[in-house]
Amino acid sequence: MKDQGQAVWMTRQFPTVDRAPWREVGQGAHFVSDRADLRLAATLGSCVAIFLHAPAARIGGMNHIFQSVDAGPAGSHAVTAEIDRLVASMARMGVAQRDLIAQAAGGARTLGRGRDVGGEIAAACMRHLSTLSIPVAGSDLGGQRPRRVLFDPTSGDLRITYPGTAMGEVTLMSSMRQSTVV
Repeated sequence: MKDQGQAVWMTRQFPTVDRAPWREVGQGAHFVSDRADLRLAATLGSCVAIFLHAPAARIGGMNHIFQSVDAGPAGSHAVTAEIDRLVASMARMGVAQRDLIAQAAGGARTLGRGRDVGGEIAAACMRHLSTLSIPVAGSDLGGQRPRRVLFDPTSGDLRITYPGTAMGEVTLMSSMRQSTVV
């Protein structure tokens, strides 16, 4: 069975992921790269990270969205602006929006009660990706635990760990690589 751009979750380690230098993408920031020797990283609680990848160009980027969604018609404006900035940065690297594939992670309800800020951010992100017609190859959203993400911008590989939980260092692997169905 061929991977048709869908997320493939595995429990193996990428051979190069732990040896490559990484860049922390802080809250409200984004980063785009075509460097095969660089990984992008973030720790996410209620924040959401969107990962964009252009397989043919081997360029990828991620952002770290921490803005809450306000009530009212313009409530998700800050979230959509963050995604638009990432798409624009990919365009400056020569990537057309139609060539992008997305993944998303985060959006935990870390406090366990009250308003579900993480869920609201995640929902706004997914709505905006749909509006932009950017397909989502995989997502790991919601829940009540923080995540640590490590993204390879050239391959689209994403490693998600759940540090400091009863699950220990559970690792989810995802690949946005596309292959042709034969």
